[in-house]
Amino acid sequence: MDLPEPYSPPSSTQAADSAFVGEDSANSGFADAEGRRFPLQTTPRSWTTGAVVGVSLASFLFTSFLMLVVALWLVHGEISLAILRDPNSFAAVSSSRLGLLIAVVIPQLALVMPSVLAAFLSPVPTRRRLGLVRGDWPIWTWFAAAAATPLVGMVSGVVVGMFLDESESLKEMSSIFRDHGQNGFLLPIALMIGITPAICEELLFRGYVQTRLVRSFGPLVGVVTASATFAAFHFDPVHVVAVFPLGLFLGWITWRTGSLFPAMLGHFVNNFISVLAVVLVSEAETGLLSLPSIAFSLAVFASGVVGLASISVASVLYRSPQSADSDSPKSGVQPS
Repeated sequence: MDLPEPYSPPSSTQAADSAFVGEDSANSGFADAEGRRFPLQTTPRSWTTGAVVGVSLASFLFTSFLMLVVALWLVHGEISLAILRDPNSFAAVSSSRLGLLIAVVIPQLALVMPSVLAAFLSPVPTRRRLGLVRGDWPIWTWFAAAAATPLVGMVSGVVVGMFLDESESLKEMSSIFRDHGQNGFLLPIALMIGITPAICEELLFRGYVQTRLVRSFGPLVGVVTASATFAAFHFDPVHVVAVFPLGLFLGWITWRTGSLFPAMLGHFVNNFISVLAVVLVSEAETGLLSLPSIAFSLAVFASGVVGLASISVASVLYRSPQSADSDSPKSGVQPS
């Protein structure tokens, strides 16, 4: 099929991941690399995105409550009003490895399921709708993004810490990580806190929400709105402010690379490193200016600088599929 401007045939390595390699204007639709046609949706309905976010929030909150009750039952062997009213009973759940697993992982799965279902029902292939494609940047840039992400998180945390005190919920979370890490559960809890949000949160906020908003309103509105929504879902005010810059960085990476995988990898590394920092560089044990703390911070800083420099070079060498010609001018989104 002859491809009209502004499209050009994708390379053999990119054809399978190309969203729409041609537009069939006569049939008001798109044809993918295998010749399958999909309806042309010039402006994705914003209310659908908002509905998915709302359902995701409701699903997360309901499942969190339900799983907390289940965890209380497993830890205490029964459920009663006395147990539900006793703060110590909840502390016992956070101290239990099984209780923590149930209370953290299953609600995250409930958070992401509405967006996965919506993407599956979309006329666009599910992988492309969620950004689960290779994109136009080489794979080495994914690791550069992963190296840079903890530095972005660290700088954001330091800046926020200059103006806001650490919240009680963040202190409690750090205490939970430290208790488990110092009792032989460091690697499992670091992997759990790293992998689960990296998959579930990225699929929802960058994979589904940002992809649709960018196509409707352009990259600036799409990335900022998705990042603000991502931050708001952390609920704690201090945490919300601290993770917003991280969301912007991951959103920009997703948009520029045309793939969700770099953001997933970066999110995982950031969370994994954060748990290690809390456990291995404990202020209570070593002090902020101790040798382990300085060495750890320097390692994050050095790898982050290398990662940011590599990403800067890549942003010049490689174009972004979403900022160039992967969206037709008829979609109303102009290249930026």
